[in-house]
Amino acid sequence: MVVAALALCACGDDGGAKVVPDARLEGFDEPDIVCPGGPKCASAGDGQLKVGVGKRVWTPQNFETFTDENNDRQWQSSEPFTDLNGNGKFDGVWLFGGGRAALGVTTDVEVRAMAFVEGDMTFVLCYVDAVGMFAGDMDNIRNNPLLANLDIDHVMIGSTHAHDAPDVAGIWGPEIGVSGRQQFVIDVLYQKAAEAIKEAVESAQPAQLVIASTKTLNDVNNPNSRTDDWFKDIRDPVIFDPTLTIARFVKVSNPSETIGTLVNWADHPEVAHFDDSVPATITAHYPHWLRDHVENGVTMAESKYAEQNLDGLGGMTLFVQGALGGQIGSLRGTHPPGPGGVPVTKESHAMDEAIGTNAAARALTVLRDAGESTSDLPLSFKSARFWARVDNLGIQVYQLLGILGPHEVGGYDKDAPIDQDNAPWLSLRSVYVQIGPLGIITVPGELHPELWVGGYDGSWSFGWPLQWGQCADNGQ
Repeated sequence: MVVAALALCACGDDGGAKVVPDARLEGFDEPDIVCPGGPKCASAGDGQLKVGVGKRVWTPQNFETFTDENNDRQWQSSEPFTDLNGNGKFDGVWLFGGGRAALGVTTDVEVRAMAFVEGDMTFVLCYVDAVGMFAGDMDNIRNNPLLANLDIDHVMIGSTHAHDAPDVAGIWGPEIGVSGRQQFVIDVLYQKAAEAIKEAVESAQPAQLVIASTKTLNDVNNPNSRTDDWFKDIRDPVIFDPTLTIARFVKVSNPSETIGTLVNWADHPEVAHFDDSVPATITAHYPHWLRDHVENGVTMAESKYAEQNLDGLGGMTLFVQGALGGQIGSLRGTHPPGPGGVPVTKESHAMDEAIGTNAAARALTVLRDAGESTSDLPLSFKSARFWARVDNLGIQVYQLLGILGPHEVGGYDKDAPIDQDNAPWLSLRSVYVQIGPLGIITVPGELHPELWVGGYDGSWSFGWPLQWGQCADNGQ
C-alpha cells in the first residue's frame, strides 16, 4: 500500500545538483505521527474504543464503450465507439493490461472505510477497489473539504489490487505512453472516498472485538495439503503466507450486532481478467464476493467449506490485502471448488466468485469455532515516511511523460538524463497500528511473502517444493 507522504524538494539551490535523499532503509530517525503522545493525540481518554464504518460505490456510470470488431478485447482507433459527450474522442474507462476499455460492469467497485476513535485519537483504514494508487491521490482524498473538521490524525489508504477496476495509476491507457486516468473517474473516486471516510468517523460508537485466524490450505489440519483450492505462488521461491484473519467489531450495547468486520488475506484479485472468451468488464474480483458472503452468509450448496449453513455477520466488511508479491494468485492450475464442490478450473468470473465465497466460508467458520472476545482494545499507531529509488525503467519513462497519478519525486537532477547514477526516488510511507490484539503493518507496493515470513527452510511452502538455482562450480 503506497501511502501519502509530504513533499521534499527535488533539487538543491546550487543550479540543479542532484540531492539524494536518505532512504532510511536502516531505520527511521523517528516517526512523524505517534498516537497517543503526539501534540494532536496526546490522550487515550477513558480507553473506550469506538468503531464506525462507511462505504460508497464508485463504479463509473454511463461511460463510453466501443464495438470490439476483431474480438481481441482491446480498442483500436478504427473501431467505432459511443461518443456520449460529443467531443469526437473515445473516453473509455481503462482497465489493467493496456488498450482494454470496459464494455460493462460485472460487480461494482467500492471504497470502504473503518474508523477507530479513542480519546482524542482518530485513525481510519480506507480500502479502494483499485489495482494501485499513487500517494498524491491519497493526499487529495485526505484533504477533501468534507473531512476538514473531523480531526482525523491519519487516514491509511490502500488498494485491494483489483485488476479490472478503473485505472487510477495511469499505466494502462489506450496505447503505450498514454495515461489511463480519466478525470471523470478520478473525481468520483475522490468524492466517494471522502464520503465513506466521513460516514465512518461520524458513526463511531463503543465497540468490542471478536477475532480469529486460520490458514487457507486445502486441508487446514494438514500443513502439507497444498493450496491449489485457493492459490499458487507462480514465481520461485514457492513461499506463502496463507493466513486469513477475521476481526469482528460489535456494539457494546448489543454484542450480537456487528458494526464492521475486517478480513485480511493475500491473493491477487485478477483471474477474470484472463478470460478471453468474454468482454472486458469492471469488477472487484473475489473481494466483492468475500465481503458479500461475510455479511450475508454462505450455504452448504455454495461452498464445500461451509460444513453447515453459515449465517452472515451483517454490518460492513472491509477487506485488507496481504503479502501477495512474487506472485501469489489463483492462476496456472488452481481449482477452487464452486457450488456443489465442483472445481472451477477456467479463469473466469465464476472462479472469482468461488474464491471469495470459499474465503468467506473459512472466515465465518473459524470465527464461530475459535473466535476470542475482548473489550480491552487500546489504540495506538505510528507512521513514518522514507524514500525509495525507482529502478523500473517503465515507471521512469511514464513519470517523465507525466501520465502517472500524482506523486512526490526527488533525489535526482531533473536537468540531467536519468541513468543508474541519476535515478528518481519516490517518497513513501509505512504505518503500524495496534488495536488490542490486532496489529497491522503497511508496506508500499506488493510485499513478497518470503520477506514477511521468511520460510526459506520450507516451513511456509505447505507441500510445494522449494525451487533452488544451480550452484556455481566454485560452490557459491
